[in-house]
Amino acid sequence: MNHYRQYYPSMQLADFIECYWVLHAPARTMDVPDRLIPGGRVELIFNFGLPADWLITADNPQGIRQHGPVIMGQRNQIFYVKGKGETSILGVRFKPGGMTAFTNMPMADLLNTLLPAELLLGKAVKGLETQLSDYSTDDKRIQLLDTLLKTELKNTPTDLQVVNHSIDILRNTPDDISIDTICRQTGWYYKKLERVFLKNVGYTPKHYHRVLRFNKAVRYMRTTQTLTDVCHVCNYFDQAHFIREFRLFTGTTPSQFKKENNRVADFLIKHQPV
Repeated sequence: MNHYRQYYPSMQLADFIECYWVLHAPARTMDVPDRLIPGGRVELIFNFGLPADWLITADNPQGIRQHGPVIMGQRNQIFYVKGKGETSILGVRFKPGGMTAFTNMPMADLLNTLLPAELLLGKAVKGLETQLSDYSTDDKRIQLLDTLLKTELKNTPTDLQVVNHSIDILRNTPDDISIDTICRQTGWYYKKLERVFLKNVGYTPKHYHRVLRFNKAVRYMRTTQTLTDVCHVCNYFDQAHFIREFRLFTGTTPSQFKKENNRVADFLIKHQPV
């Protein structure tokens, strides 16, 4: 039986980390990969089971396999992951821009990548995985991880405040707000806003807006049967526009997506806010 659970970070880390999460699952009886739909976040992943093949595409059917803790960058297309046996994973899901509190690497460099975590967080992170594996419960692992990440905090980038304000506007405005409106509200011209978004979030504001809108749409699909309603609520020009975007981010059509077993995508749709 699949077990997925999210944990809140401590107050000191709440501005940067959305949640800690754990996934425990038995080995799959069918050799079917899981979809990794774009969610706009960077994640730190510890795998205590057998190595998995990440970021599988038609052009790279073997995917990427890394040993030890990894950083998975934000994505702007569909990828797949295939486990090799029983799953036991602990992850850190950073808020958009939150990873910049722990590294000086521009987030744009992480787009669609999987990297050894030590490249961003130093060699100590490999020892951290060993420490975490010594604990038998998820609660104790989360407590240790939260304590150690607090010691890794660097200075908060000053431009992250503008990024967070822009993201709040995109999330909380009912209408399909334009990026030009955000520029007027923040007082930043577009090219400057684009630079700080690429540095902190890893997308341009326009591309992040697309990912955000897609995530809203795919959640709304859980409560409605008509694509017309989805397009109207999420401000897609028409159904053809929505389906093209949906294929890019899921690799299939909305109707087929609903029929299939999308284990990882379903966890994110149910638990991850947008």
